[in-house]
Amino acid sequence: MSMGMEQPALPSFDLGSGPLMPDPFIMETGKVDLAVYTSQQRFDVEREIFGRVWLNIAETAEIPNAGDWIVRDVKVRSSSILIVRGKDMQVRAFHNICSHRGMKLVWDDKGRGGRFSCPYHAWMFDSAGDLLHIPDEGCFPHVDKKASGLTPVRCDHWEGMIFINLDAEGTQPLADYLGPLTDKLKNVPFASYPYTARVGSLIDANWKLAIEAQCEAYHVRALHSRTVSKMLSSKENPFVHPLHVEFLGAHRMNSVPRNPDYELSPEKLVQAFSFMNAQQMVIADTGAQDSPDETFAGHPDINPTNSNLWGNDQFVLYPHFIFHLSLGGWWLHRFWPIAADKCYWEAVYHFERPQSLRNQFAVQYSLALNRDTLMEDNLALVQQQEVMESGAKKIVQFGEQEALCKHLAAVSEAAVNDAEASRIAAQ
Repeated sequence: MSMGMEQPALPSFDLGSGPLMPDPFIMETGKVDLAVYTSQQRFDVEREIFGRVWLNIAETAEIPNAGDWIVRDVKVRSSSILIVRGKDMQVRAFHNICSHRGMKLVWDDKGRGGRFSCPYHAWMFDSAGDLLHIPDEGCFPHVDKKASGLTPVRCDHWEGMIFINLDAEGTQPLADYLGPLTDKLKNVPFASYPYTARVGSLIDANWKLAIEAQCEAYHVRALHSRTVSKMLSSKENPFVHPLHVEFLGAHRMNSVPRNPDYELSPEKLVQAFSFMNAQQMVIADTGAQDSPDETFAGHPDINPTNSNLWGNDQFVLYPHFIFHLSLGGWWLHRFWPIAADKCYWEAVYHFERPQSLRNQFAVQYSLALNRDTLMEDNLALVQQQEVMESGAKKIVQFGEQEALCKHLAAVSEAAVNDAEASRIAAQ
């Protein structure tokens, strides 16, 4: 999207309380109150929103077999979530808390087995959440076992991605929450990239700053001059304007370009070796010869402009989830609020399964390159949060090439205003 290009259509969205529109002032001017990144009052409302909207939390590939389970924390809601695939192969989620005296039921991060025994007093539950056994049951004459199972959490999945909704009284289906995204990316070959690697860290910055850093490439030339700048910034597109932008209800996507003139340096032998032995995720074509039988290229919803400058497509889902699709694989980010000035970032990278030691080395290099690039972002975010707290500036200002940041801010503002209005009406 070049400077001055007409903005894409701006649809309404629904987070479960009825249709809303992104904040018009933010969409028109790009100006956002800086206090949204520092205010405890604002954070408290956002915490409430995280308790009633759909949140991406895992992938179905993490629990492929009956009895497989994982545990994920949602610290902004003080919640631990047990996600399990049952005997019927259905994916279910439960609050990870025992019905006896409120002990955390499962302490490990993952495992396999259809039964869960509380480490405190050994009350036992099955993969459907039912209470199976109470030791010395005769001493609990008033306990109704049928009513004392695990507390379920609304759970659904889309294209292999697991979402939960912590609002026990909510009724909005995941498909309605995803809106225009629901029918996109059907039959996309995510399974062609089964080899995964995970990274993550605490960041002393507001969660919205962290997600915004991944929503624009305007900063690439400056902040990433030592890592990926030359791979993305080109003579034709020096500021890495997006090739395409869409607003998808509460969500959004863009196509990120690459530098077609980027050449491997003969002085960087390790990089050259790695780029020739595995597709790298930061650019669309590295010269690697091998690729999966099915790739993202050619899918009608990917690289919608059919540009030969295409690097990857980025989908940003409100409130906290991003995933990228490229020729070299795909990767995702989740940004979990912890406090007004602290969040947890996690990323999962998906590669083709290495077929040789060369491939394996190249994949590890790609992971290291992406990790180093993201660490540049994360270190900068800490500096940004620190000076924002001074109050010296009152607004932030997004440009046209930061369209995804602007739309995310406008959706967030509308969601917060709606939540506050609902709270006042309920008083």
